[in-house]
Amino acid sequence: MRLLPSDPDIETIVGRIKDSSLDLQPNFQRGEVWSVSKKQRLIDSILRDWHVPPIHVVVDKSNRHLVLDGQQRLVSIRDFVEDMFPIDGKIQPIDNDVEKLNGLRFSDLSDEWKRKFNQFTLRLFRITDYDPSEPGELFFRLNQPSALTSAEQRNSFFGNTREQIKELVQLMDREGLDSKFWGFSNARMAYDDIIARTCLVLEQKTLKKKVTALALSDRYRSGKEFSPEVEHLVRSAIQLLGQARSQIGSELNPFNKATSQSWLVFIATLVRTSLNDIHKVKVAPFLSSFSRMRDELSLGLLVNYEFEKLDEAFGASAGELLLHVYEDRSTSRVADVSSVTLRDFVLWMFYWTAASDKETCPALDSIRITALKKNVRLQSIGDIETLAAQLNWGELF
Repeated sequence: MRLLPSDPDIETIVGRIKDSSLDLQPNFQRGEVWSVSKKQRLIDSILRDWHVPPIHVVVDKSNRHLVLDGQQRLVSIRDFVEDMFPIDGKIQPIDNDVEKLNGLRFSDLSDEWKRKFNQFTLRLFRITDYDPSEPGELFFRLNQPSALTSAEQRNSFFGNTREQIKELVQLMDREGLDSKFWGFSNARMAYDDIIARTCLVLEQKTLKKKVTALALSDRYRSGKEFSPEVEHLVRSAIQLLGQARSQIGSELNPFNKATSQSWLVFIATLVRTSLNDIHKVKVAPFLSSFSRMRDELSLGLLVNYEFEKLDEAFGASAGELLLHVYEDRSTSRVADVSSVTLRDFVLWMFYWTAASDKETCPALDSIRITALKKNVRLQSIGDIETLAAQLNWGELF
């Protein structure tokens, strides 16, 4: 990897941004996250002729310059030049000359100050002749002091893994699975993280192996795509959730990061293991029904008939107990293997109550066989954990 230095002035850099030869938001970047006050401090540093950290850009095959490190600095400069925020002349320590500019925007400045600002130079390194993993490693090292999320760090790796996850996140957006649906946004690349974790779970074919940030980073670093089967399953899950949203709207009990992954894995597994296509018309009503039951549970308005099939097979109040377990494991200990497995088990138990005899699926068959024994009673969380263990739950992929 080669780093070629240059020292363009701000006027040149802003021109490159405007003509798109310098890309501020390539798909490995994390979005614009600096506050106005932080942007104002950067502008203050430039007006004082202070040091500004260098910018690193990756030169791709088409000779575009993609910002690897320094995105927030360049966004701040662009926004100031476009009059999107004023100068804060009260930043300590007070500089008498800059203080006189307090409240002024770029277009308000005298020609002398505009010229001084535009002629300020930034050290810029162009990265060429690199292996796929090298820019990402450099990004890691440059940002070690920053509080980057694991997903933001992984997203700096160039390679097929990152591109594949990006395409699936874009599919979620096209299907309308946005913050109103999930209950949280993608501001810190949360969607990328969920999709990557879902893909790894499906590839491992188990819920019993914890998906760690290190395992995901290693996968991104390798650049190895997930298999066509895994990609198909995740695409199918996203599309079925998209259909569900279009049918039932966005009036759903909000997900969190843990439960959103559970639903993606649940639906993908349903697609993988079902021997017919009946599930394609069952996801939307099941999601709606399960969300409604969660709402009723929180309000103390549960209707007993919702649980008749579960209560008949596993004892009185078994259905309500299972729902309580799902709620508990959705708000605490959400990342441990036990919680991940139990959330999945509860989803399948409730899907069993909604399934028809025409549905053929190994997971449902396991529950049916257990239910027919009539000797399993669910009266505590320990009973549920024992039943899940007896069924070797988490390996039914």
